Amino acid sequence: MTALAHESPIASTLDDFTTRPTAFIAALPIPDGVRVEFIERNYYMAPPANAEHNRWAVDLIVQLRAAGIDAALIGNGYCSEPAGEKHVTGAFIPDFEIPYRRPNEADEAYRSSHDGWYPASMLHLVGEITSPSNARIDREEKYRTYARAGIPVYLLIDREKGLAICHSEPVDRGEESYYRVADPVKLGEKVQLPDGLPTLDTAKLN
Repeated sequence: MTALAHESPIASTLDDFTTRPTAFIAALPIPDGVRVEFIERNYYMAPPANAEHNRWAVDLIVQLRAAGIDAALIGNGYCSEPAGEKHVTGAFIPDFEIPYRRPNEADEAYRSSHDGWYPASMLHLVGEITSPSNARIDREEKYRTYARAGIPVYLLIDREKGLAICHSEPVDRGEESYYRVADPVKLGEKVQLPDGLPTLDTAKLN
């Protein structure tokens, strides 16, 4: 991902830049296939991922669904409003995710009032697959953002380091949020997900 230049927003959305990030993103002329997210007070623009990245995301979804996790999916956007905050502090589109539920009436109402973004409270697991351009963000900024949002499990597939790291037990400490537990395995090995979720075989990623 790369930081979105501040001079690019259209003038009518300047008031939304920090107070309503979902409205700001909705107003941008974003090319097809490009993602814009709001992480730790910064906007990030990510170009379309490469073929291996996308194959791995699909492979993981197939494994989850084969294990009975029918809710596993790709592509939805979510936003978080931690306790004590007046505004959305994170708007993110995970590479893959496991929601607790299908969107209910309250979730759809939230999405409508937040410019197309569902509440992060729906999420049981989020997953990211690193690329050279965004690996640090996935390891650091998104790690803290997901912990602060209270998402129980963050699975990081770190292609550059050759690791799959399962983070669990989030702790909200504001900008110092973290996960108490980190279970790394080498890519090619199996990673056991917590909270009754299945084991994933990273040797099947190709």
